[in-house]
Amino acid sequence: MKAYRVTRDELQPDTSPAFQDLADEDLANQHSKVSDRVTDKAGRFDYGPGSVAVGERHNEQKEAEESQLQAIAERINHVAGGESSKIYLAAPQTMLRNLLDALSPDVRGRIKRDLALDLVKAPKLELLKRFELA
Repeated sequence: MKAYRVTRDELQPDTSPAFQDLADEDLANQHSKVSDRVTDKAGRFDYGPGSVAVGERHNEQKEAEESQLQAIAERINHVAGGESSKIYLAAPQTMLRNLLDALSPDVRGRIKRDLALDLVKAPKLELLKRFELA
């Protein structure tokens, strides 16, 4: 997750805007798969001689994704909570709607534009173009 404050010099409107970093975090287990987190033999479900079935974890991936989404929403609420300016939000299409639902009503109400794109690694000038701020 990355968050910036974009400011412009009102005396020189033709200059490029300045980006101030508010947050740049890789939230724990954000991109991990269940197989990356479950490394014990019981998690491999080997039913050969001498093995014991310990049960399947049908909802583990879904629960992990929901937990990660909630962590992202809480972090956005925290970063944006001290601000009063407009918010421009980009998130992958698979999570954008759920992320918007998880945000606080105050933060959600200040979102001027949301994009269903993963722009975490995008250059700052591309962000301006994508959000039509350039």
